[in-house]
Amino acid sequence: RVAQVLIVFMLTSQTTAALFCTPENLPTHFAYAEWFTPFGQPEANHGLYRISRLVCNGERLASIIEISDIRRSVHLIPKFGPVAPREWTSGTVLELCSTLFVNSFSDRHAYLTII
Repeated sequence: RVAQVLIVFMLTSQTTAALFCTPENLPTHFAYAEWFTPFGQPEANHGLYRISRLVCNGERLASIIEISDIRRSVHLIPKFGPVAPREWTSGTVLELCSTLFVNSFSDRHAYLTII
């Protein structure tokens, strides 16, 4: 699954003790991540997987995950028509674009793990 990591953080020992019954076995580093839809079938023309934000009741689905659950980064390509919207920049495109493609051809490891 693909998620956008928005922040990486750690919990203090006091917070861990307050939140969990057995804090001695818990990881210390976490990430807040917003999820994209699961992979369906790859697009016929180029073989890339189409994803979009996963939304539940009008809100983006998000989770707190352990850093150890993050496997790799992926390259996302925005889906646009003949012209890319001017308001899309490298800093805004993930927020403004409704559909993206996962680039499984970005490197050998991506090709072998995504496909």
